[in-house]
Amino acid sequence: MAARVLVVEDDEATRGALRALLDDAGYVCDEASDGERAVAAMRDAPFDLVVLDLGLPGMSGADVHRQLRRDPRTRFLPIVFLTAHSDRQVRLAELEAGAEDFITKPYDAEELLARVGAAVRRWSGMRAVNPLSGLPGNPTITEEIEARLAQNEDFALLYVDIDRFKEFNDHYGFTRGDRVITMLAEILIHVAGADQRFVGHIGGDDFVILARTDEAEALAEGITRRFDEAIRALYDPGDRARGCIEAHDRRGKLRRFPFATVSIGIVNVPPGRFNGATAVARAAAEVKEVAKRQPGSSWTVDRRKS
Repeated sequence: MAARVLVVEDDEATRGALRALLDDAGYVCDEASDGERAVAAMRDAPFDLVVLDLGLPGMSGADVHRQLRRDPRTRFLPIVFLTAHSDRQVRLAELEAGAEDFITKPYDAEELLARVGAAVRRWSGMRAVNPLSGLPGNPTITEEIEARLAQNEDFALLYVDIDRFKEFNDHYGFTRGDRVITMLAEILIHVAGADQRFVGHIGGDDFVILARTDEAEALAEGITRRFDEAIRALYDPGDRARGCIEAHDRRGKLRRFPFATVSIGIVNVPPGRFNGATAVARAAAEVKEVAKRQPGSSWTVDRRKS
């Protein structure tokens, strides 16, 4: 499948030439003439790489870069900057902030294609994004936890899980079940917000957030409240009025299943407490099971010191 590239360039002639060059090389190309349109395009569709003019008017290329790095869905998306300047400090600042590469105008077509191709190959090799939510999957989650442990950060891991999702999925079918998953992903992205918080999708109805310890419970409160507000709309009117799903089990017995809720296990990760990402995830899973035993949407904090 051809890689999808977004070209962001305000000069129409340059933008057209870049698109023609990339189209001829076999890429699927979209374009945006300014930063606002670029950010909107990336909210609506997944891309494999962005070719971004650093000197955009209004919302600059650097501003676009920062905004993309704040969104969990585009945090790791490779960005190749186009610039008419060769200021070393500017280039270093953007590279340190996560830019993949720089190309100086006027560019050499073969060099540009080589750099774009290398960036796409690196992205394809490391990409582990859940296709349903667009969030990083298990390999990236593990890398993020390990990186924070290596830096001796004091952080919290929130393990988020939907209660009675199987019953909902069995009753309404996987299409509506997928809507519940994407709804929760959007809630997590909205609540997490800032760029220092990481949101990942373990799989199925399981997610994680990495955040500062002192904000973990406030995040959990926001997630549970928003989920409870939103989930009712995904039930049929009759089930909403009844307050539950009625369905026959395998033995033909009529059973009632309350509305889906969300449970969150919170583990505080001070420096030195855990020796790896697996131990952190195991502790969070244990605490999440405690939260699931409580009625309604809830969260539980691991108060253990070791």
